[in-house]
Amino acid sequence: MNFMIEIKNNTKELHLASEKSGFIKRLLEGKATKEGYIEYIFNLHAMYEAIETSLDSHLSEEGIKEFATKELYRAELIKKDLEVLAGDKLSEMKLLPSTEACIARINQVNKEYPELLSTYAYVRFIADLFGGRIFPGVLTKVYGIPDNALNYYKDVNIGDVREYVMNYHKKFEKLNLSEDMQKLFGIEISNVYIYNMAISNELDVKLYSSN
Repeated sequence: MNFMIEIKNNTKELHLASEKSGFIKRLLEGKATKEGYIEYIFNLHAMYEAIETSLDSHLSEEGIKEFATKELYRAELIKKDLEVLAGDKLSEMKLLPSTEACIARINQVNKEYPELLSTYAYVRFIADLFGGRIFPGVLTKVYGIPDNALNYYKDVNIGDVREYVMNYHKKFEKLNLSEDMQKLFGIEISNVYIYNMAISNELDVKLYSSN
């Protein structure tokens, strides 16, 4: 079985759970708040910054530089949104403990198994290409987010999305990971989904546990 198909099959439930739980679920149902959304992307920004900085530190290394796809980087775009939405309050905001744990793990992977940074790129970057098309309409209609604060979801110049994703998958086929590294890869993919859920669920409890 193709390596990435096996990974996808093994993480199917985690993938669905990360999309349909916690703050994300509440946001899409129209039951969150604008302030909650601001805090959510504040935490996302820190995660993206860690992923992108880590990838950029290995631009000379085969098997890692392939995933430093600048056209999919989101940190600077989210920062623009935060500057519009949070303004001066941005300097007072603090990361969730789950976000700090995720960043610590990214930094650890960067030092110990940098080839596994591709798992974080895969889950976050590729998810945005598909899921990102759902959010702008909801954010505008339900939460009144202005267009100049939706940079995170702006279309990237990659042509056909499905073709791009297929070519992205082919990058993994060229990695030639050892059997042990393939196992670690599968585990790390699961870790990324788990961190995503932890951030979403922690924020949901923090903001809405009394509801």
